[in-house]
Amino acid sequence: MRAGEGDTLSRSWFANFGQISFGTSDLRRTLAFWERQLGIGPWTVFRGLTMDALHEGQRISMPFDVALAWHDGRLVELIQAHGDGPSPLHDGLNRPMIGLQRLASITDDIEADAKLAEARGMTRLTAGEAGGQRFIHYRSDDAPGVILELLERTPGFTRLVDLLRRRAARYRPAGGGVSRDPAPVSTTAPATMKAALLTGYGEPDLFRIADAPAPAPGPGEVRIRVAGAAVNPVDVKARRGLLGEWATLAFPACLGGDVSGVIDAIGEGVSRFRPGDRVIGMINPFANGAYAQFVVAHEASLAAVPAALDLIDAAALPTGVLTGTQLVEVGIAPRVGDRVLVTGAGGSTGRAAVLAVLEAGAIPIAGVRASSLVAVADLPVEAIVDLADAAQVAALGLVDAIADTVGGEVAERLFSVLKPDGIFASIAVPVPDPPEDATQRFCAVYVRFDAERLAKFMQDIIATGRTMPVARRFPLKEVAAAHRLMEAGGVGGKIVLTP
Repeated sequence: MRAGEGDTLSRSWFANFGQISFGTSDLRRTLAFWERQLGIGPWTVFRGLTMDALHEGQRISMPFDVALAWHDGRLVELIQAHGDGPSPLHDGLNRPMIGLQRLASITDDIEADAKLAEARGMTRLTAGEAGGQRFIHYRSDDAPGVILELLERTPGFTRLVDLLRRRAARYRPAGGGVSRDPAPVSTTAPATMKAALLTGYGEPDLFRIADAPAPAPGPGEVRIRVAGAAVNPVDVKARRGLLGEWATLAFPACLGGDVSGVIDAIGEGVSRFRPGDRVIGMINPFANGAYAQFVVAHEASLAAVPAALDLIDAAALPTGVLTGTQLVEVGIAPRVGDRVLVTGAGGSTGRAAVLAVLEAGAIPIAGVRASSLVAVADLPVEAIVDLADAAQVAALGLVDAIADTVGGEVAERLFSVLKPDGIFASIAVPVPDPPEDATQRFCAVYVRFDAERLAKFMQDIIATGRTMPVARRFPLKEVAAAHRLMEAGGVGGKIVLTP
């Protein structure tokens, strides 16, 4: 829709029902109903999203999962909110809404249509964005219980809808089987600290070691004297400017999302930790990150490190462990005996995914490139497959699920060895595109911090003697060399910076 000339009240502000949204308390179960009983699919699932919005005058940040499919000329959205309200995904008692939630109009000019809606007496309920796409929810006293949504058409959204439409046209639901889804005391803060600051998008040489103000913890926060900061692939992509609007850097930028260290100060209201505690955690990797001597983090984003683990090497765990386990446990939920192909099994995320497959009682297959064969030699898998060798891949036969950590054309080709009613789950950014004739469920998984699951993983590797290998440690001043090594690939383990 576009605003017309002259009297805008002569045109509709809600010109189509482009999307229908249903709330659920169990996305996996609801997907099974739509697939098995209604025969509608294939679905694309996004786990770990966050809705940032202004809801009834209150700023909210609401975690949610969503599944999308094209059916009968429009999008069907299944959405599961996490946690208590208020939010547009919760009812008046702040409980997650179940059933029909919203009707959405997809608009090319959200500002013009918003003005027209409000001129017609609609009341703005929520305005915000999710995944870079703006939305506005409206209600009217004349129609209680009805929420109408303006949903901005973006290039990424248009591309997704086109793919869903093409996939739906070829979809033939699989018969039989069960569908699966996919205190407040602080020490004196040091005045300054050393930090690795990125001065612009481009090559690793754009890092500079500089003095920066040392952070002080605010309410609910702790300050960590950094022992180790992992270098992750997302850091490299951010440095090179490959993440687009999803992660725009403000220069000079301090990167690094995985951190280990010792708490040396706490802010008001902190109850879980005290100065001297050993911790690991996940922080925003694109601003005020872990490539520094000190970092501030909310206590909810941290987990305690057992004494039996090396504190520096523990920095290698958070993102890789949680991404790999959630890829399997949330994205796939394999059954006992399922054969699951894990791509990129030689990396930390892939290794964690293999271990999660084993824990579920399923059968892992390690998919790697030739340079990573040694890195997975210690894993108890059914087979190790060079993903570049088409004959090896074909010899696998059909698998029940694929846990993908690599994305791109390599991942997209693997739909050929996935059962027609299988699940393909991926953490790759950008997400791979399922073939248009793919009947399988596709699930994109975005990692969430889970202190309890991370703590369990640490206890498990202590008990079993397994490891998450750290290939190299670099002093912070050699951050450029660490990034060059990461880009070269075939490292055989994590890279950790030590201040």
